[in-house]
Formats: sequence, structure tokens, C-alpha cells
Amino acid sequence: MQYTITRLSSEDKTSSDIAKALSDNRPATYKLEHYSLSGVGAVPRDLLAFGGVEWEDVIVTSWPHSVEAPFGVFPVLHIRTADGTEFKIAESFVIEHFLAKKFGLLGDNEWEELQIKMFHSSSLYLRERSLTGVTWNYKDKVEEATERFITKTLPLWIDTHTKHLKDNGSNGHYVGNKLSLADIQTANDIDHFQFVYRGDEIIEKIKKSDEIWRVKERVDTDPRLREWRQSEGYKNHIAASKSIYANTGI
Repeated sequence: MQYTITRLSSEDKTSSDIAKALSDNRPATYKLEHYSLSGVGAVPRDLLAFGGVEWEDVIVTSWPHSVEAPFGVFPVLHIRTADGTEFKIAESFVIEHFLAKKFGLLGDNEWEELQIKMFHSSSLYLRERSLTGVTWNYKDKVEEATERFITKTLPLWIDTHTKHLKDNGSNGHYVGNKLSLADIQTANDIDHFQFVYRGDEIIEKIKKSDEIWRVKERVDTDPRLREWRQSEGYKNHIAASKSIYANTGI
């Protein structure tokens, strides 16, 4: 397999040039490249929809792809600022933090931002443990790995998140009384688990936490996210995810 190593910005742009372009408050345009799946592409898509910005959902259909990707993986976020400066960001974690900050989803102060990032990270890695430990495990190990995930990994996540959400007033948000990156990540985790092996058991366990389920309800009823999730593009991603994640094991 051939990978193309690519620059994150054009050779004629310095770090100072890009920093200046990023500080421009005028609207930028975005292009997100990823496969037609949930997983690591779902949260960046939700963030772009929430931000109400001009963005293009570019579906990667084969690999190697005709468009160069830093590190040889997706998603990749392409950004064009108002002054015409173009650059790209790789790695979903970085993309999500960047967009969340841009769209006011990292709280109102440093302590709120730290809490949001902690719970975002916790939920993100819960999904990754499911993917790497179960979905892409060897077929003869899937049952054992799934049982361990459901009985060990998942309960700890539920307990710790439920306690924090109760401490925040059981209002469907991780911090304060407004939507954040942590809320969107948790809601996407729940959506993702609907597609995986024994997903019905996972969902039933999560549903027993009123606090966590209320987070999903808050995200699902946000007007901008609801509009995106009713779109043809979103429905196509869901259909593809159901097909891919049904084939557990390698």
C-alpha cells in the first residue's frame, strides 16, 4: 500500500501567516474527508453542523485516495479562511478540539474547558476500546472481549459519568447548562453502540442511567443537530455503519 506524505499547508505560508488567518473572525469554509461511517467521523460532522458554517462532507470511497492525507488516515479537515489561506488538520481528537473551541463548545472558562475535555476523552476512548477490543478483534476472541467490555469497561464508564452528571444537576449536560463537546461525544457513543455486536445489551445498560440518557436527548433535540441528522447525508452514514459494524471480527 502506497502512502503519500503531504504538507499541512502550502510552502509559502509560515506559522505566523496561518496563526493570523486563524485569528480572523470572518467566517471560514470547511471540507471534511472521511469514510461514510459513524465512529471517528461522526463528531466532527456534528460539530460542523452545529457551527452553522459552510462545509462539505467529502466521502472517501477507496484507499489510497486521490486526495493526500497527513499520516495516511482520515478524517482530515480542510480549512479555507476568509483571506484565502488554506491548510488542513489531521487526527480526530485535534479536529474535534479545534471545532469545539471555534463554536463555543468548550465552556466559559479554563476549568470548564478542562472538565469538558476530560469527559470527551473518556467517552472517545470508550468507543475506541469497543472498536479495537471487540469489533476488530479476531473472530474467536470476540465473545470473550465483548463480555469483558460489557461487564468491566462499560460499567465503570457509566458509574463515573453518572456521578459527575448528577453533581452538575442532572440537567443533561456535563458542564453548566449548555451543550458541549463532551455531550456530543457521549451521544455519538450511544449512537455507535446501536450498530455493534450485542449493542442492544450495551444500550440497555446505558439507559439505566437517566443522567447519561438525558445527555443524548439534549443532543438529539438541538435544532441544528436535528436538522443535520434528518439529512440524506447523515442517513447514508448510518446505513453504511450498520452494514460495516455488523461484521464483527477479523
